[in-house]
Amino acid sequence: MKLVMAHELGHAILHRKQNCYFIRNKTLLLNSKNETEANKFAMELLISDEVLEENREFTIEQLSRMLGYHEKLIKLRLQ
Repeated sequence: MKLVMAHELGHAILHRKQNCYFIRNKTLLLNSKNETEANKFAMELLISDEVLEENREFTIEQLSRMLGYHEKLIKLRLQ
């Protein structure tokens, strides 16, 4: 639920002029530029630099399991 809210907040801030109905009916893991930007925003909001620093020896798979987010989202956060 936090991920969805952070993702939608990203759209509200980054894509103010876009059609909300269109955005609301798409999945979180689409590859469109807007979806990627909203996902990146969500991951920056939800995963602090401190968490990444404290667990820098973890693999993407381990971070994904520990934090509960899809590996694609973890990779996006690490970029």
